[in-house]
Amino acid sequence: MGNPQHFSLELPQRCLQLLEELWPHAKNCLNAKNPELGSLTTTFLISMSIPIIVFPIERIERHRYAQAKNYADDRHKNPEVAQSIIETLAGNKFEDAPFFAKDCWSFVRSPIFNISDRLPDDTANSLAADDAFLAAKKMPTSQWCSILRNAMAHGGIGYLDNSGRTSEDQPVTMLVFASGKYTGKGKYRTLTEINLLRISTENYRIFLRSWVTWLKKENFIFNKPFDLPQAGWLGGDFAALDTEIIEP
Repeated sequence: MGNPQHFSLELPQRCLQLLEELWPHAKNCLNAKNPELGSLTTTFLISMSIPIIVFPIERIERHRYAQAKNYADDRHKNPEVAQSIIETLAGNKFEDAPFFAKDCWSFVRSPIFNISDRLPDDTANSLAADDAFLAAKKMPTSQWCSILRNAMAHGGIGYLDNSGRTSEDQPVTMLVFASGKYTGKGKYRTLTEINLLRISTENYRIFLRSWVTWLKKENFIFNKPFDLPQAGWLGGDFAALDTEIIEP
């Protein structure tokens, strides 16, 4: 595989290709310690999704206010594409984003807890409530983007079972992304609450397809194509994939 011409656009496509083509193999990889809990597909999903999400955010959107070129900055590769991506990710309501899907994401502001411990029951209940899905729908895309990015950068990711709880003896069917909210600066910086996003693993995989499709469309809109992997996974074959949204 050659060196990408545009990391922020090509790496997500390569990672999604790996995710789709190797998914059947991942389904056959059982947890060695607890095989009864199923395959390691969630681990694979998270591993591939981090570069899919982080590269466009870090190398384009995070530089939206910078005038000079930074040390990891793809804006100059195609300024028109970069500006369009920035406008989407720093835009208005999340529900207006091209990769948004109804009733997939829920959002709450939680009292402080440790994501490495159990998700508090009150917080789990809040994430399952209708208000949490409405809050995600109406939240600024920039806030959604920041929570997801921070969770991936700082390890704020939790696994949940089918009831939306932390469990060691049930299969994982949901993900929760946590990002701390702080006040003050420097030594006076204080953690005040935790922003949480929740989504099912099925819908998260579907979301990744929508995200990468959006990135690909952004590139072609401005008619500056680069060499893509020569596989049919994001052409006609992509349309044949199951993209039905799974109800939470």
